[in-house]
Amino acid sequence: MSTSALIRPHLYARFASATERGAWSIDRDIAWHAVDRERALAQPDILAALRDAALIESFHPVNLARFLRVVWDDVDGCAAVGIEMYEGFKHFHALRMYLDIAGFEPAITDEELIELRRAGAARDFPASEVLEHLVEFMLSEHLAAYFFRRLAERAEEPVLAELLRYIAADEVRHAQSASDLIAKRLARDPALADRVLAAAVSFHHYGEEAIGQVPVAMPGDSIAIRTFAERIERLCGRRLVDHLKTTL
Repeated sequence: MSTSALIRPHLYARFASATERGAWSIDRDIAWHAVDRERALAQPDILAALRDAALIESFHPVNLARFLRVVWDDVDGCAAVGIEMYEGFKHFHALRMYLDIAGFEPAITDEELIELRRAGAARDFPASEVLEHLVEFMLSEHLAAYFFRRLAERAEEPVLAELLRYIAADEVRHAQSASDLIAKRLARDPALADRVLAAAVSFHHYGEEAIGQVPVAMPGDSIAIRTFAERIERLCGRRLVDHLKTTL
């Protein structure tokens, strides 16, 4: 067996490899010239939801900067945040471009983006709470994957459907990266499982800070909710429902 095969790869190497395998290009892979404006504008509820999603993605520099300040001593954590910061911007850029090409109103403005970041820019969280914020981020990305996937299934405009499938796949990777960072902490201290379970119970989507009510593509999405609970169970070795029974 080669020496390299004996070396357990760092998490950051896995993050980088997964990102490379899932990479797509805004310029080369999306047929912007083929956007059918009439079909896009015929589903204004989808476009309104995507406008909110673009605003949430634009908030990443504020939210992720907080993570960087508290995971500076975690090489894997910094890698995950760096990848997320770029791909979050990529999602915002692609969604805003699509909305502008479709001619959806009101158009997103730079002034609006700055204003929604203003209050959040002054807020931080202590390093002692990074686990809870990783749970929040993981579950937000988990639900985002279902959000974009469901909208892709509903979208009648082909270019949008393709774009949303790309974004949904990215969100799956992002949720897994956060899950891996949580698992790394649980491997060092299994007692942290109680905090992970408690954070899942009190979960709020991080997008609420940016825009208030976060859009949903399918209210009461049973699959998204079930896999939400299963993700926590895989990490903690305990069912979320059992944790609720012992704490309520």
